[in-house]
Amino acid sequence: MEYFTKIKIEISDSGGETLDSLGPSSTIYEAEMSDCSVHAWFTLFERVLRSAGFDEQVIAAGGCQLAFNEFRSQELMRKVAHEYDLKLLEDSLTDDNDSSRPELQQHQEDEQS
Repeated sequence: MEYFTKIKIEISDSGGETLDSLGPSSTIYEAEMSDCSVHAWFTLFERVLRSAGFDEQVIAAGGCQLAFNEFRSQELMRKVAHEYDLKLLEDSLTDDNDSSRPELQQHQEDEQS
């Protein structure tokens, strides 16, 4: 038996409510994803999000929220951060006690309260 993964995403909207608005529309994304990496999957979802009106910064922030949130283990977040040459704020606090950096000062204040 041959293995394959095909994905189909359809975005439909009812159109605008003014005379100058577009009427109902539909956008369909279809892709053969059998041999695709996780990066290809996220690229596909990025295209879908762009077509739904999300801008690049919001999409990037969503990716960060997925990787770095309170439901992930710190160990996993550190591994991902290391892979992309990033540093977690908690690690910055222990590595260099540069209290002149505003984000570190705010984090220290949050921790104390």
